[in-house]
Amino acid sequence: MNTSVNKIFIPFLLLLLACNNPNTKPSTVKNAADTKKKSKTTKVTTEPTVDLTKYGIANNPNNILGGLSVGDKAPDFKMSDQDGKERSLESALLEGPVLLVFLRAEWCSFCVRHLQEFQDNIQDIHHSGKVQVLAVSPQEKSYMQEFHKENQFSFPILHDADHSTMKNYKVFFHVTDKYNDYIEEAKGKRIEVFNGNPEPVMPVPATYLIGQDKTITYVHYDPDYKKRSKVKEVIELL
Repeated sequence: MNTSVNKIFIPFLLLLLACNNPNTKPSTVKNAADTKKKSKTTKVTTEPTVDLTKYGIANNPNNILGGLSVGDKAPDFKMSDQDGKERSLESALLEGPVLLVFLRAEWCSFCVRHLQEFQDNIQDIHHSGKVQVLAVSPQEKSYMQEFHKENQFSFPILHDADHSTMKNYKVFFHVTDKYNDYIEEAKGKRIEVFNGNPEPVMPVPATYLIGQDKTITYVHYDPDYKKRSKVKEVIELL
């Protein structure tokens, strides 16, 4: 009789203890769900274990990478656009929030498609809180002026001549010799020639949404230049 009771009672007791255990899987699932929810507004890739050279990023101590984060204050800047007109973050924010987009160069097909996506949705962007788009590149204005005209962009492309904006927004890196050789073979010139600068440098093509109080409210940062921000995702956030 006692043996039969034990056979029933012991499994029941173990089940009861398992249900009251605070380290069960449901709490882990909840944390994962919270993380996934946060990733919709902040997309930052800063994994130190990733081999960045496969994206053309040299192992250079002068690189400034990692990107800014949601909640950070956006650094000020003053740069000339493709037509030589001076633009500043401060003056742009007087009219509304700013969507700051870094591009590598006009020879980059991924950059071209990315900017065209912004242009195709420019009306929705403007109507969503009077947001303005500003693109930034280290490439010389002589290239960008023709590129801007050919694609009929309604937003300016600013020339980061001294690389200060790329550095302040933590997207600045030196290019590997291997990737620079590839660009020379494919495009006919080395990156430093396109940039009009002795150093072959480029930005991670990050996107920042900056509120009128200079607070960054959205970030897309990924060293993989093939992965870009989605315009419709930004519009949904607005």
